[in-house]
Amino acid sequence: MNDYNKITALYSRLSVGDEDRDGGESNSIQNQKKFLESYARQLKLTNIRHYIDDDESGRFFDRSAYSRMIEDVENGKIGVCIMKDMTRWGRDYLQVGNAMEIFRRNNVRFIAVNNGIDSEKPDTLEFAPFINIMSEWYAKDISKKVKTGIKTKGMSGKPIATEALYGYVKSPDNKDFWIIDEEAAGVVRLIFRLFLDGKNRNQIAVYLTQAQIPTPTFYMKERGRGTCKNRALNEDNRYKWNKATLTHILTRQEYCGDVVNFKTTKHFRDKRNHYVDRSQWQITENVHEPIIDRADFETAQRILENAPVRRPNGDGEIHPLSGLLFCKDCGAKMHIRIDYRNGGKRHVAYCSEYHKGKAKNPKCHSPHIIDADLLMQTVAEVLKKIEDYSISNRAEFEALVKKNLAMQQTDQTKKQQKRIPQITARLEQIDKVLNKLYEDNALGTIPQDRYEQMSQKYSEEYYALKTELSILQEQLSAYENAGGRAQKFLKLTERHAAFTDLT
Repeated sequence: MNDYNKITALYSRLSVGDEDRDGGESNSIQNQKKFLESYARQLKLTNIRHYIDDDESGRFFDRSAYSRMIEDVENGKIGVCIMKDMTRWGRDYLQVGNAMEIFRRNNVRFIAVNNGIDSEKPDTLEFAPFINIMSEWYAKDISKKVKTGIKTKGMSGKPIATEALYGYVKSPDNKDFWIIDEEAAGVVRLIFRLFLDGKNRNQIAVYLTQAQIPTPTFYMKERGRGTCKNRALNEDNRYKWNKATLTHILTRQEYCGDVVNFKTTKHFRDKRNHYVDRSQWQITENVHEPIIDRADFETAQRILENAPVRRPNGDGEIHPLSGLLFCKDCGAKMHIRIDYRNGGKRHVAYCSEYHKGKAKNPKCHSPHIIDADLLMQTVAEVLKKIEDYSISNRAEFEALVKKNLAMQQTDQTKKQQKRIPQITARLEQIDKVLNKLYEDNALGTIPQDRYEQMSQKYSEEYYALKTELSILQEQLSAYENAGGRAQKFLKLTERHAAFTDLT
């Protein structure tokens, strides 16, 4: 028996997608609420409570109001649940089936008005599974149609992102074309200039924070844009730049004027974006006005690929040679500290392994202390000679650079050529495992929680390997183009001609 003194839950849901609006206003939240209240009154149910999920897709079941309602059901607070139709519940027939079992187990009467379903009338439940399956098919069909439209747009070289990247805005005359937002673009140019001048990402973050430049999230929210435009943000974070944000900006090829589409994909049941191999990206060059010169962008990518780990010393300084010096004997990193003895100040480098093990059994038997300031002076002199030679003997210098790059290529490519087939083989294995998991899940031979756990585990490994494979293939391609790399190196020497200090 149902207890009608308990709460009568009136569940309403509306997503932004057309598939949940059915062509008009009839399914708006207000109309759903009025409809459900009227129906509850007809059944003499007065202890009503609304559970409303606005702007929530029926493909996912981690909706806030829906989750609260299920929790109240399992806590024995709800006696009746009324929805306008089964699609308000969701478009995944397995999840809907699980929820119906929760209602049955807790003796909750369920009514889907427009589908004629009432759990107190067993004969009306016969078509419920069919309705659920049709709802899921509809969601799949809509998802497929939307993806087809997006793919067509993306392949034509138009940006498919819902928002223009920080530094750009959508043109008022053409929503598929980006124009420069000079205020934000100035910050982007500043970030690249500081990075190319030798500042690392942490140092740039400190600089921007001290200059009280709003982060992209706050900047775009103030202009009604971005993923956080409708969310409350912590004002304490307005100027808190970090390494992750700067990495995001420094790696966006769109700043060269290109449109980059299809970097991620998702399943119609899955909210998460999954990064795909770079080879599957659709890149259309020189579509909008660039903020960053292409040569500068490529230089920044090379710096990021080879960026050493640089940590401040005890005085909070990050020495220009930090993370770049290694012990000749044991191969360990050399740390740099400040020596204040004899009334002066000098930077000295020493073997980190000797320092760690000197009390007992050191892996290295000498600290190998060297004067880091003198080394900096020596490096500057060598670089100056290289600069002078490259300018006065350009052809000879280019030939020498090509020869050295080719020698580097031999050892590096051997490692890459060995790793690539290993990754490819593992990707094929994971693909077979995932296909088997999907099949077992569809047939109901594996518990849902176990399926989700295993699927997530293998999916994460799969996309991590795809990313590694993409990076290796890019590096291999770069090494094979020694001539192009030589030209870029020459441009780099020209860019930093007449330098005075190392940073």
